[in-house]
Amino acid sequence: MSEMENKTALEAEIPDSYILRPLCDEDLYPMLAIIGKVFPDDLKDAFVYVASGQKTIKEVGYDVAYRLVVAVIKNLHTIGDEVYAFLSDLSGIAPEIIRKMKFGTTPKMIWEIYREAQNSDFFQVFSELP
Repeated sequence: MSEMENKTALEAEIPDSYILRPLCDEDLYPMLAIIGKVFPDDLKDAFVYVASGQKTIKEVGYDVAYRLVVAVIKNLHTIGDEVYAFLSDLSGIAPEIIRKMKFGTTPKMIWEIYREAQNSDFFQVFSELP
């Protein structure tokens, strides 16, 4: 098979869309591994807001989650393998195919994961931890 035929075959495998499965409890571990690699140091300020009463725990939780999403996207070049493996697990699409999908697909997938976690009890549970 020629190089041109190989390229055409790969392009035929690249989907135009995807569906992410709902998050489940075991997804916490790869999420924490990814977050652990990119956790911004400046988030300590968020906890000062709670201690001083300037913001509620819920407000800080959303702020922290948003900053984490941005940090993951900014650091994708250093954690790409982990992120693509996680997105592959959620979508059923091979990591090498996700890498070739339409420009902007990866940040969109990450944002959808954040929105699903935001609409679940995920942040509420963390806000109740001692």
